Formats: sequence, structure tokens, C-alpha cells
Amino acid sequence: MTSDDGAEAIWTFAQAFTSSFQASCSELASRLKVVNADSVHSIAGEIQALNKRLTEATGRLPSYDQRQNELQLKALEKSLEELRSSTAGKTKFAFKRKVKIPAPAPAETATPPVQTNALAIPTTPISSASRTISNHSNSYLSRSCLSGPSSSTNHIEVSIIRISNSVLNLLTTTNESTLSANTVSLSALHIRDIQNSILILGSVNGSIMLHNLTNCVVVAGCHQFRMHNSTAVDAYLDITSNPIIESCDQVRFGAYPSELKTTSDQQHLVTRDHTELPFLPQDFSHIRATPSPNWRALEEDELVRDWPLSETNHAVQLERALPGPKT
Repeated sequence: MTSDDGAEAIWTFAQAFTSSFQASCSELASRLKVVNADSVHSIAGEIQALNKRLTEATGRLPSYDQRQNELQLKALEKSLEELRSSTAGKTKFAFKRKVKIPAPAPAETATPPVQTNALAIPTTPISSASRTISNHSNSYLSRSCLSGPSSSTNHIEVSIIRISNSVLNLLTTTNESTLSANTVSLSALHIRDIQNSILILGSVNGSIMLHNLTNCVVVAGCHQFRMHNSTAVDAYLDITSNPIIESCDQVRFGAYPSELKTTSDQQHLVTRDHTELPFLPQDFSHIRATPSPNWRALEEDELVRDWPLSETNHAVQLERALPGPKT
């Protein structure tokens, strides 16, 4: 197996595992919000199964993905502990992870670890605090969606799930309803099942992982951008690495619009010519020397000029900005 094939296999496994793992965690997190005492034992078993899956995958995941999965699992464990405490008054239940320390191999049989060309992934301090924005249609959603229980940290991960025909605008504003949310810093975003929508995400300290988007516009500054199983998506990015797509088609890329740079925490976002991409997208469904047929740069006359930054007439602006069918 060549080094390129090895890197692709590692990346494919990591993406498939992380996608499945994050989906399972999100589902369990949603169930924990409405669960009754009779279901606690069942969910505890499912969390233990996730723990086992993650342990078995250790060593095959990039360090960043491993850390993200561990944090989400810890958040589930904490939520379960709190639920058990609230329903039973007190609990003796606790997750204890056994750290396996392998015995040193004899010197004559020791084998050096195999070096692989795994993707270099920036590591940044990530908090386990989380928010979920889900199940919205024909809506205008602002940064106030990030408001939630007070936390010891102002860094949060956000899951954005099942949104259609809507605008999600996470840029900071001076609106009183979003002032508390303005202090929140986005450490990572997990986005899936979005149709006919505009996601103005602003600045994200870590990664953005997207799955199953159709006819959407995404605007973000981030360290890493990975998109899977998506069609007809325009992505305007300021990114410190090359964006990655897989099993996608009709994707168009542009630089982050300078007109959306609104606050001090976004000063690093690019202001260069939108049609000059400051990054090179990587298509893991087209590992060839020829250009990928699944993406291209946005042309000048295709760039969005009228962004839906308020609820007023957002439906009209939404329709104008969406990519629509491409040939």
C-alpha cells in the first residue's frame, strides 16, 4: 500500500468513525433531555458501548478527533450522572475508565511503531461545554440560540442538526437579546442534515464537520473544514488549512466576505479578492492528478452581495443567495 493510499485509508476510517460516533452521542444527548428513570439503565449501557468503541479505535484516530470524541463522551457521562442524581437523590454509579498499560515487549521482539501519513491537525484547547440547535424550518436564527446555562468556560461546541429553508446567523451583534451569547467562543461545530439554508457561522476556534447538506451557503472562519455527502454547497472560508470534501458534488468555494467581518474576534478573517482562493480544497473522492470535477471557485458574478443579516426580508434574500441547481 502506498503512503497516499495509507493516508486516505486512515482519513476515511477516522471520518466514518467520528461521523457515526458523533451521531450516536448527539442522539443520546437528546434522549437524556427527556428520559425517565426507567430508561436510565438502558442509556447507561449505550454510553458504555460507546466507551468501548472509542477505546477500540484508539491509535487509529488523529489526536484531534480522539480528543473531540472523548470530550463528547465525557459530556454524556456527566449528563447521565446528573440525571441519576436528580432522579435517585444520590448515586453510586460512576464511569471509571481502566487505563491499560501494556507490558514492555522483550528487546529482541520489540517492533517500532509504523509511521503513517495521517493528516496534521491543529490542536487547540477545547471545552466540553456544548449547545445544540436543531429541528428548525422557515426560520431566522440568531446568535441568541447559543444562550444556555452558565458554564465555567466560555468555549462551547455546537451541534447544528436538521435545519431547512432557514438562515442561521451566528455573528456577534449589539442586540440586547444576544449580548450574553456574544461572550461565547465557538470551539467546534458539528453540522448535519441541512437543506436550502444559509449558515453564517463567523469565527470558529477549531474545526467544522459537515454532513448531508443540500443547496446551502456556508460562511466560516476556522482551522479545519471537512464536508461529506453534500450537494450544491457554496462555502466562503477563511481557513488555516486546506478544506476537505468527500462524496460531495457541485461545491463552490470562495474567500470569507470582508463585509461580514463585524467584530474584533474576527479581525483575522481575510479581505482579499473573493475569487482568489487562499486555500486549495482537497477532494478525497478524487485522488488523482487531474482537477476534481466536484468543486470549483466561485466566479465574480456568482458571489453573494446581499447577505441576510437581519430577519427583515430574509426569505427573499435566502432564495437569492442559495446556489440552486448547477450544470
